[in-house]
Amino acid sequence: MHTEVLNPRRAPRVPQRCTVEVRDRFSSWLAKTEDLGPRGCQLVTPRLAAPGRELSLTIRCDAIGRAIKATGRVVWSRAVEPSRLGVEFQHGRTESGWFEQLLQASPAVARRVQLSPDRLLRASHLYLGDPPRHLTDFSAEEVAVLRRIGKELTVDELARAMGSAFARVRGAVFALLSRRLLVLRRSEAADPERWRMTLESAERALQAEGIALPAPTTPGPAGASGRTAAAQALFDESVGHLTSGRIELAVARLREARALAPGDRMIAGALERLAPWSPSGRTG
Repeated sequence: MHTEVLNPRRAPRVPQRCTVEVRDRFSSWLAKTEDLGPRGCQLVTPRLAAPGRELSLTIRCDAIGRAIKATGRVVWSRAVEPSRLGVEFQHGRTESGWFEQLLQASPAVARRVQLSPDRLLRASHLYLGDPPRHLTDFSAEEVAVLRRIGKELTVDELARAMGSAFARVRGAVFALLSRRLLVLRRSEAADPERWRMTLESAERALQAEGIALPAPTTPGPAGASGRTAAAQALFDESVGHLTSGRIELAVARLREARALAPGDRMIAGALERLAPWSPSGRTG
């Protein structure tokens, strides 16, 4: 077993509120960044755009005293209030060097980046940090991790508890650390009881969208369709993403399901039907 767990995110993101002018063809509107990094951002927005849509962004970053010009592709969208868009910046069409300027101009931002390590020892202890003061959207992966931590858990214990679902949630561990919702020191830990209402609210919001928390699956025997329990869990999650308009995530889960059940005609058919709306134009 590897002694370390690697951070799957290719570049850091930091909680940073910036006003953004968004342009989509002949329309424009104002949004706010929820988080920001050199390769993308999350927008809180009064308007949505379909996954795959290309947007022009002017990000007014007060910390560096100027605007950042970027072209981004919508990776996912979430209609539930407050509406959000996940945007990936396009290489070669977004100015470079601005994130380094932000780190130099803002020690607080630099500390946030340091709080998001590129790897964790499996023996590292994880604790719940202070819950957010304001209502916050949590992903299903984040809620699953926060639910498991309790008073204290090592990374290895979390991996064992999550079983086959750990590959999906490990990115959430690093994201929660960067927001100090998880901490690595007992002296900074919060009483789990302080998280009870926050997590109950987050689970209700996910249930309303038809999204289940990641849970371990066992390979088990395949059913008549050739679909294992693990493939079925991925298929079910893809349906939840699809009904909420997150086509990119639905396609990703269907691809994972197809890898586990390559002969499943229903999974293959769903991928074929989603091809016209997939950002790349294909689902293969």
